[in-house]
Amino acid sequence: MFFQRLKDISLKKIVKRKWTEIKQLTSSDLVKKVGIILDETCFQDKDALIRDLVKKGIRPENIEILVFRDHVSKKETFDYPVFSYRDFKWTGSFDSAVVQRFISQYYDLLINYYPTDKGILQFISQSSRSGFKAGFASVDKKLNDLMIATETDNHSQFTEELFKYLKILNKI
Repeated sequence: MFFQRLKDISLKKIVKRKWTEIKQLTSSDLVKKVGIILDETCFQDKDALIRDLVKKGIRPENIEILVFRDHVSKKETFDYPVFSYRDFKWTGSFDSAVVQRFISQYYDLLINYYPTDKGILQFISQSSRSGFKAGFASVDKKLNDLMIATETDNHSQFTEELFKYLKILNKI
């Protein structure tokens, strides 16, 4: 736990340092491919969130999800790609092929589905290539292009608000 906290502080410093280097990739393209970074410690119903996106017109094969867990046992098997603090080094590089693949892909919309400022999640979000980022209002304001003020348990309200604003912005 102590080392995870130190690693989190280290990653937050790296994220803060990179703000000046990052160019905004915000594009006017329509949303076709969606990436989701989800913190499983705050929200476990991944399937319901994906169902809500599919109901709104996103094709299931165009949805990629990356799930963060505090502790991952080597014996456990998962339906979705999972990463933890173990996959990151102190310098901000990562060992996980799952994380590498997620970051290397381009997403028209990246959903940051986590309500707290965790350095590891911010690092992944900042490193991801996406045209538009959406997330919760409780997270650092520099991270997302669209911030929605809802609770994590209320995924249907989150997707309703998200798609309402995407429609206004002519992204869907």
